[in-house]
Parts: sequence; C-alpha cells; structure tokens
Amino acid sequence: MLRSCGVFSGKWISSLKIIPNHAPCAVFQTAAAHKEDPCLEVHYPEAHEQAPRLPFQELQFNDAQQAFQAKSTGKLIQSLAVFRACSLKPLVENADTIIRASRRVAAPLVDSIVKATMFRHFCGGECVESIQPTLKYLEENGIRPILNYAAEDDVSAEPEEATSCPHAAAERCLDRNTAIFMRSIRDSDNFGNRAFVAIKVTALAPPKLLEKMSELLTQHGDLSDRGFCSARLAEAMLPHLDEQEQASFHGVLRRLDTLADALIAKGNSRVLVDAEHTYFQPAIDALTIRLQQRCNRQEPVVLNTYQCYLKDAAARIETDMQRAAAEGWKFGAKTVRGAYMVVERARAAEKGYESPIWDSLQETHDNYNRCAARVLEAVAEGSAELMVASHNQETVALATRRMHELGLQPSSSGVYFGQLLGMADHLSFTLGRAGYRIHKIVPYGPVHETLQYLIRRAQENSSIMSATGKEREMIQAELIRRLRESLSLNRLFKAPGAMQQPSASAAA
Repeated sequence: MLRSCGVFSGKWISSLKIIPNHAPCAVFQTAAAHKEDPCLEVHYPEAHEQAPRLPFQELQFNDAQQAFQAKSTGKLIQSLAVFRACSLKPLVENADTIIRASRRVAAPLVDSIVKATMFRHFCGGECVESIQPTLKYLEENGIRPILNYAAEDDVSAEPEEATSCPHAAAERCLDRNTAIFMRSIRDSDNFGNRAFVAIKVTALAPPKLLEKMSELLTQHGDLSDRGFCSARLAEAMLPHLDEQEQASFHGVLRRLDTLADALIAKGNSRVLVDAEHTYFQPAIDALTIRLQQRCNRQEPVVLNTYQCYLKDAAARIETDMQRAAAEGWKFGAKTVRGAYMVVERARAAEKGYESPIWDSLQETHDNYNRCAARVLEAVAEGSAELMVASHNQETVALATRRMHELGLQPSSSGVYFGQLLGMADHLSFTLGRAGYRIHKIVPYGPVHETLQYLIRRAQENSSIMSATGKEREMIQAELIRRLRESLSLNRLFKAPGAMQQPSASAAA
C-alpha cells in the first residue's frame, strides 16, 4: 500500500514508524531517513496502521476449460494443427529452403497456402485495417496489443528490391517502413495508456550497414560502454564508412529521430526495440540507447530487448541500468529467451568462435529468471519498467509471485507480460482475467514479407517442445471435453421422452 504512494522504495521500508498527532494525513518515517527528514508526509486516508498484505493467489494456468473458454473450437483445432506441424523437425529445419524454392516456381500458390495456415495462426493480418477483428477479440479478453510490422531482413537475404535497385531506391524502401511504424504509433494512441509498438532496426537500416557498424563497435569501441552512443556514435562511425554508407547512416539517424519526435509528441505510446542477430546487436544497442537518452527522461518510453539465451545478457542489463542512473534517464527492458538460436549456433560453428548461447535450456531458464528478477527490483524502486516476454509457465508464475513480494500491483505497476499471437494462450488469457497487464504481439504485413518471421516462429516452437507440448495437451483435453459435452447433450435430446411437447389430447 505504501508503495502506491510513490515515496518508499522496497529497500527503505525496513523500520517503519507512525508519528502521532499528524492527522488527517499519515506521516511516516524510516529509521534511515529520520535524521535528515523527520517528517516524510504520505497522503493516505487510513493513517493508523498498515493494512496486511493479502496472501498471494496462484494463477490456475493448468485449467484448460478456463484458459480456452474464449476460443472457438475451430480456433483450437487450427492451433493444434499448427503445433503438430511445428513438431515435424525435418520440415521445420528445411522450411526456409523449401519455401524459397517453391516460391520461385509458384509464388502466389505458396503464399496462399502459408496465409491459410501459419500466417493465419501467428499474424493478425496484412495491414492495420485487417487486424482490427483480432484487436477487438483480444481487448474483450483483457489483452492489449503490441503492433508489430513483421517484415525482416538479413545480410544473406535482403529484399529483392533492396539488392536490385540503386541506393536511393533502397533508402525509399526503408522510409516506407518508417512510415508504417509511424502509423502504428498513431494507431496505438487509440488504445489508451501505455500502448506498445514493436520496431525492428533492420527495417530501418540496411543490414550490411548494421553488420559493419557492429564490427566497428566491437573492434574500436568499449563494449562495456555499449558502443559510442549519442553524439559520439557519429564521431566513431563516419571515419570508417564510405560515402554511400555515410549517407545510409545519416538516413538511419533521421528515421529514428522521426520516431522519437512522434513518441515525445504523443506521450502515450511505448516502443519495444526488438533484439536481432548478435552480428547486428552492438549497432542496434547503440542506436536504441541513443533513443532512450532522448525519450526516457521522464518515463521509460523506449524499452530495449535482452535475449537471455545469450551468456552476456545479465551483464548488459546491469551495465545499461547503471548508465541510465548515471545519465538521468529511465531504464526500460523487455526480457526474452531468444529466437535466433539455430542461426547463431550455425554461424559460431562456421566462423570458429564460441557460441554466444548457453549450452543447455536449463541454463537459459535460470539466466532469464535472474535477469527478470533483477529488473523487477528496479521497478519496485521506481527506476525502471519491465516487460516479461515469456511463454514459459514457470517463469510467468515466478514473476507474478515476485511482484506480490515486492508490492507491485498487477494492474498499475510498471510490469507487463508479453506473448506472441498464437502462442501461450493459456497463459495470456489467464493473466488477462486476473487483471495483469498482458500484451500480445500482433504481427502484420504482406505474407511474402513476413515469411522469415513465420519460419522463426516454427523453429522456435520446434525447439521448445516442452512448452508447446503442454499447450498441445491442454488444447487436446479441451477439445475432448467439448466433444464429450456435445455427445452428452445429443444423447439427452435424443432420449425417449426427452424434451417432448405434450400432445393435444394430453393438453385437453
């Protein structure tokens, strides 16, 4: 209760006394602060005693009937079919090659098949207008959207237009993406307080430029400082870039400044900057910190993403929290496990360096929970906000319990939960009904531009079968329950004499 007054941090409320004769408002002091400020006033209606904290109520994530009560039988069958397809490892591991080869022969047919299956399950639609039914459905169940234009680029697979057209045309492609993100920010303003938009830096910058920037930052920068941020970023980069790369670099800064202007002007939207491949990440981090230095002065408007399957994630979080405190801006983080495991391990093996990813899944789980717990402490102190982006039931349960221990209210603290559309619905809908700030990332974009996103979703599902396996079992259980219920009702109505209307003679 005291935390909601905005005066005390968790580490200070250790020796709390009530100073009498200060009605009608309550006046509290801590032992540590008494000598310096003997009369710390907190306006609170009931002054005489601290209300006992209610016992923590475990959320019932395993109740399939409750978890899926808002989903139609058709949607459950679709989910089950997609998850089963994701369990076919030979298909998933070669999905990129299969789709690329097939599109060369019959692109419209392939796109139609993808749209009717994976796209329908994991994406909201092809444009902002077409995702409106999905947004309404989520809102009705206490779930808020994170708009995410899901086009992705990589150095090995840049869009045809970007590789076949001159520099100016490629820049126009990136400017169009910026316009889409700007529209997402405008649209998110209609969703009330703390609406989120997800952006990808690879949609705003040429991938090859990001890779070169990352190499330069790694070779010449102080990585503990996360690269040459703010004004020093240009000083560090420009001498090492050729004329065309310099033009692209200035274009990236211009696009990010455009987004920053919109965020500051709107004052409602928050931005989640996606993490990407490790060979892009130093550049992405430097650009994101530059955004945070400008936008996060009053509150965490820009949240950077930390992939906790990376061995350096905890150290990077700690460094960035210290930077934010030293420079006077609010820290914002989204913690994820990571979605590029296949690519990262293959690249490490090819290049001959140690894999940046933890060797075991349990090590990743442990690291994630450590990172989330550390940022939750900062949230309780009022210096940060956190999005717990996880499909892992144990992680979500631990986070809700730790929130209770720290006095963080489900519906009003700076803690959010995030899951992808089409995944972990048993967690999302349960959190929504319990009043937690739960968000679903709603990807959208043309089918052919979201293929890389969809392939990663399939690979992610295939690599974490322990999690999706549980969701599949719950979906199966709920479908069987509905079938049995339907059969029981049919037998009831077909039973002799059941629901019979009285005959005319009997009525007489």
